[in-house]
Amino acid sequence: LGPEVRRGPLMGKRRIIAIDPGKMTGLSVFTLEEGGEPVLEWSAEVDEDTFATPLRIEFANHPELEVVCERFVITVQTAKNTQAPFSLELIGVLKQIVRDNGRPVSSIYFQSPSDVMKLFPNPALKKLGYWHKGGADHANDSIRHNLAYMSGNGWMPTRLLD
Repeated sequence: LGPEVRRGPLMGKRRIIAIDPGKMTGLSVFTLEEGGEPVLEWSAEVDEDTFATPLRIEFANHPELEVVCERFVITVQTAKNTQAPFSLELIGVLKQIVRDNGRPVSSIYFQSPSDVMKLFPNPALKKLGYWHKGGADHANDSIRHNLAYMSGNGWMPTRLLD
């Protein structure tokens, strides 16, 4: 695989972690085999003190791990809100973990939160059977990011057409 993560048609078995960073961070890991349906291996909501642990474990056990993260951009509106640096700080932690595993930061795939919500609203997650119960919906946001990434890389959510 090398240091760059493949982005293109599905090939072989893939393992993908998606991160929705914040004070409470959503995490989800899917595996996907060519021609198959994604398998949700686990999802969770973690605080900033426990954020790094599951990432380190995933990289230790799966060096080919593909990493997807919500893009966080400071806008005029975010600047007006209460200072909450959690998202940016956790993205920094993520980048360091990626570097510690011999991968470039450019191997992280960042995507917009509004795009994934439009693609996979709550009813779609439930219909696909990927709904995370409990928490404050951060794990579901992570699942949305994972599904959007996979659908942009060759997987077709045909069950939504039923």
